[in-house]
Amino acid sequence: MRFLRLPALSSRLSPRTRRAMVPLTVVAAAVLAAGTGSAAAGHRIAESATYRATVATVSGAAAHKATAENGGKLTPFTIVSPDFRDGGRLPTWTEFGGTYAAEAGCSGKNLSPALAWFNAPTGTESYALFVHDVDAPQSWGWTHWITYNIPGSVAYLPKGDDTAYTSGTTDWQANGIPQVGWGGPCPPADGETHHYVFTLYALSTTDISTSGLDYTDLMNTIAPYVLGAASIIGTYSLS
Repeated sequence: MRFLRLPALSSRLSPRTRRAMVPLTVVAAAVLAAGTGSAAAGHRIAESATYRATVATVSGAAAHKATAENGGKLTPFTIVSPDFRDGGRLPTWTEFGGTYAAEAGCSGKNLSPALAWFNAPTGTESYALFVHDVDAPQSWGWTHWITYNIPGSVAYLPKGDDTAYTSGTTDWQANGIPQVGWGGPCPPADGETHHYVFTLYALSTTDISTSGLDYTDLMNTIAPYVLGAASIIGTYSLS
């Protein structure tokens, strides 16, 4: 896809530095724990020194807390999809398309895949979901979907149901394409496989009052409330 000029940041810090400051280690831990299908993207996420230095501490603390809360038995928080397997290709109908398709250079139906999850941590009041392309030609990747304030009683998002809850600001919007909700895969047409990490955070709060938060702001906001995270990876390529 054709990446547009990035807007100026209000902070003096570079985007890469700002990303490293938020608690992304739980993403790396979840991906690395997901098995063979997720290993490649997990290694890419964990490449930075920041991740390598802190992932053991974060994942260890999370495991200790989960074990204590579950009577000494660690039950994995898991996310799955009926539309693709972990490490498998996303359906063609998830590809970016619609009103802004010509500008982006893709022609799909732009439908989000169905997602289901189970074994949420004790005390979960709500969820936040991020979808991030770790192979995008930017140092921090490309965020395709942010949705939060998903009630703790919900355990399923149907296909195409991408704006039922609070929508965040994705990299599509940050780069001048006002796509709300799911903004599907649209990698460069070079045949390279991109990995799209779907990460669901279980939170101990019922409500994040501010809508339209971007990746960094939402991560900073939810940090005190994260009880656990689960990830699934889909792939996509164009040629």
